[in-house]
Amino acid sequence: MIQTKFPSHSLAQIIVITSLIRIVLAYGLNLGNDEVYYFTYAVQPDWNHFDHPPLVGLFIRLTTLNLNWINDLSMRLPAIFGAAISTWLIAKCTQQIASKRAGTFAAILYNTSIYTSLISGLFILPDSVQLMFWMAALYNMLKMVSAPQKANHNKKIILIGFWIGLAMMSKIHGIFLWFGFFGFIVFHQRSLLKSPFLYLALLITILFVSPILFWNFGNDFITWRFHSERITVQHGINFKSFLVTTIGQIVYSNPIQFAIYMISLAAILRHEKFSSNRYLQLLLWCSVPIIFATTLVSLFRNTLPHWSGPGFLGLMIIAAVYIDYTLNQYSRKTYQFLTAAIFLTSFVCVAGPLLIYFYPGTLSDTASLETGLNDPTLDLHGWDDLLPAFDKLRKEDIANNRMSPNDPLVTHKWFPGGHIYHYVAYPLKMRFIGLGNLNDLHKFQWLNSMYGSIKPGANAYYISPSNNFVDPNQLYGNSFSRIEKAASITQKRSDKTVRYWHVYRLLKANTRLPMGVVIL
Repeated sequence: MIQTKFPSHSLAQIIVITSLIRIVLAYGLNLGNDEVYYFTYAVQPDWNHFDHPPLVGLFIRLTTLNLNWINDLSMRLPAIFGAAISTWLIAKCTQQIASKRAGTFAAILYNTSIYTSLISGLFILPDSVQLMFWMAALYNMLKMVSAPQKANHNKKIILIGFWIGLAMMSKIHGIFLWFGFFGFIVFHQRSLLKSPFLYLALLITILFVSPILFWNFGNDFITWRFHSERITVQHGINFKSFLVTTIGQIVYSNPIQFAIYMISLAAILRHEKFSSNRYLQLLLWCSVPIIFATTLVSLFRNTLPHWSGPGFLGLMIIAAVYIDYTLNQYSRKTYQFLTAAIFLTSFVCVAGPLLIYFYPGTLSDTASLETGLNDPTLDLHGWDDLLPAFDKLRKEDIANNRMSPNDPLVTHKWFPGGHIYHYVAYPLKMRFIGLGNLNDLHKFQWLNSMYGSIKPGANAYYISPSNNFVDPNQLYGNSFSRIEKAASITQKRSDKTVRYWHVYRLLKANTRLPMGVVIL
C-alpha cells in the first residue's frame, strides 16, 4: 500500500476556513452585473420573475435584514452560508459511499471547483441558493439507496420531492434531478415505480413550483418564452459556441479537477466493480443529463457554461471516492492532482482581487467614450466612487433649479442598470425607471410599477459608463426636448483612469413615459 500524507483538517475546519476566505472576498469586491440585478428580486418580491424563480431574492431579503443592512457582504451571505452547507452535505454524501477520508476529499473538491467555490459559493446568484437544495436531494437519494432493500423508503422519497421543489424554485434547472432520479429508478430500481410515495413526492414538487406557473399565467408565459428562445435550436452547427461552452465547463470545474473527473470516469468504464455500483449509477444519472443537454444545445446556439454546473456535483463525489480508493490500493497520482487543484484555486483567490484592485489602468484600450471597454474587472470594482460624485452633482442641480428632487434616473437595459440602481438610485431613494425593450430591461420593467412614470415636461438623469457606453440621444432623443451632458465622473485605479461615468440630463419629456408592465 502506498503511504502518503492525508488531509489533517477536519470537515469543520475546512468549512470555517473557506467561509472566512469568502467573507473577506465578499467584503472587498463590489457586486457583479448579475448580483446587482438580483437585488431587484429582493426589493420587489413576487411569485416569479422575468428570468428566474423567486428564492434568491427572498434569501437576499433575509440576510440584509429586510433590506435594512445592505452592503456587498450581506448581499452575498446566502452564497457563503450555502457553500458551507453544501460542503457539509457533499462530505456526508461521500461518507455514505466510502469513508470519512473520502468525504474530506469531496469537501476539498467542492471548495476547489471554480463554479462551486467562487461563482456560486461567493457571488449571489440563483445557483448559490439552488446548490444547497440540489445537494440535499442527492443526500436523501443516496440515503435511500444505502438502506436495506426492504426498509421503508417513504420518508426519504418525500424529502426528495421537497428538496427538488426548492431547487426548482431557485432555478428551474432543478428539474434535471427528477430526470436523473426517474432514470435511475427505471433502469436500476424499478420496484419503486409501484410506490405511491414516489408520485406523492412528484406532486409535492409540483406544488412547490406552482407559483411559477401561476405568475406566468398572468404574464403571458414570458419566462417560458424567454428561456425557450435561449435554447431554441438554430440552423447549422455552431462550433464556436460548442468550443466556448466546453472550454468554459472545464475552466469552471478547475482544469486540474476536470482531469480527475475524466480519470475517475475512465476507471468506472474499465472496472465492473465500479460500473455496477448503485451509488455511482445514481450519481451519473443526476450528473450526465444536465451536462449533456447544455453541451448539446451549445452545438446550435450560444449557451452559458455554468448552466451545467450542478451536474458536476455528482462527479465530485465519484472523484472523491476514486481518490480514496486509489490511495488505498496502488497510487497517489489522483491525490497529487487534488493538491494541484488546491493551489490553482488558491492562486485565483489571491491573484483575482489583486488584479481587480491594483492593475495599473484598464485591461482594454482607452478611448474617451469607451474607456474600459471589455475589461471585466470593472464590474467588481469602483462603483462605490460613483455615489458621492453623482450626489454632489444632483444637489447642485436641485439648488440651481435645473432639476427637481423627484426627477428619476432612467435605464434602457438591466446592465449596467443594475449597478446604477443598487449603488446610486436606491441609496439616494431616487425613483428608477426602465425605458426600453422588455428583453433588455427584464425585471426593471416590473419595477416601474413601484416608481411611477415620467410626466410630460418632467426631467430625468441618465448615466452611461464608458466601458458600456450607449449615447442617450440614440435612445431618448425623440422622448425629450433636449439632452445635455452634465458631467463625466472619473474612476482611477493605481492613479490611472480606467472608466468614466457620463452623466446626462434628459430635459422636458415630450409625453408621458411608460409606467407598469407592458408585455411586448
